[in-house]
Amino acid sequence: MQDIMIIASFIMFLNVTLLTILVPGGPIENRDFSKLTGAVFWGFNVFLISLGIMSFVTCYLLLISHPHAILISQVIAILYFIVYTIDLAGMFPKSPTKMSKPLMMLEIINTAMAVFLFIFVTAVNHIGL
Repeated sequence: MQDIMIIASFIMFLNVTLLTILVPGGPIENRDFSKLTGAVFWGFNVFLISLGIMSFVTCYLLLISHPHAILISQVIAILYFIVYTIDLAGMFPKSPTKMSKPLMMLEIINTAMAVFLFIFVTAVNHIGL
């Protein structure tokens, strides 16, 4: 059981790591978001920062096999999926700068990792480990 929870924690850690390398203004994410209002820009950033912090906390909760760790992991996986899907679909955040190919590739990988995380922790929950 503990080995499975360590793997789940590692998958969560990979998800949050993949999110953090996409920081706006960084080496990968270089789109122009100046058209977003301050409230929308900062609101989205607060959401992403909160998602990252909760992911790190959930890594720990998985390691200690907290009773709610699986449910929290499922919710976080869905949020990751939504974030990447709406960005890949061009729905939000809107930018006059086109998404670069490396960014698109990473977001596709990140979307797949979110799905994998959800499937993995759901399987762990159903097996009852």
